[in-house]
Amino acid sequence: MSKNHKLKELTLKMIGENELSRKKLLEEIRKQSNISDKTLNEILMSFLKEGKIYITGYDFDVYDGIKRIQSIKADGIIFSVIKTDPLDINILINQLESDDPTEVKNASHKLKIIFRGKIDEMENSTSKDLNTNNKALLFNRIIYYLNTQPQDQKTVLKNKLAWSLSSEKGSTDLLKNLINYIESQSE
Repeated sequence: MSKNHKLKELTLKMIGENELSRKKLLEEIRKQSNISDKTLNEILMSFLKEGKIYITGYDFDVYDGIKRIQSIKADGIIFSVIKTDPLDINILINQLESDDPTEVKNASHKLKIIFRGKIDEMENSTSKDLNTNNKALLFNRIIYYLNTQPQDQKTVLKNKLAWSLSSEKGSTDLLKNLINYIESQSE
């Protein structure tokens, strides 16, 4: 196993355990292995490109109390692993019903990222073209439809949505069918 491969595994493991800023990630990795800034940047960019991680926010602590910020430091970017297991997705869907607005916002943000990735995957396999705005509207329509259903139907739809957004075999076809079903119900 190459040194770079081990660094990739270590990086993904650390991001998977905790959402970390680039600065904190670099500090943690350097406790176990010698890594340059450029190597970490290359690893992070490859993970972003592959859709394994995503950016969840920004840590303003990297500015050490500076009030007037005029530049963006890459060290403040916070990364998280994209979990596409149906159970993890179902948990996010259930968090949409939370009383905590921050939890709802975070769950919605994560689900939209997964949804956009899945729609992009569908577009790559078909000629159907949805712009980013339409993807967000489609996601919102699905969630709205789901929330207007009786509890037993809602549970079934949640499970199907969770499965369709996962990386499981047949999930893309299930998402297409779910979208078509919801669009037909909305007409």
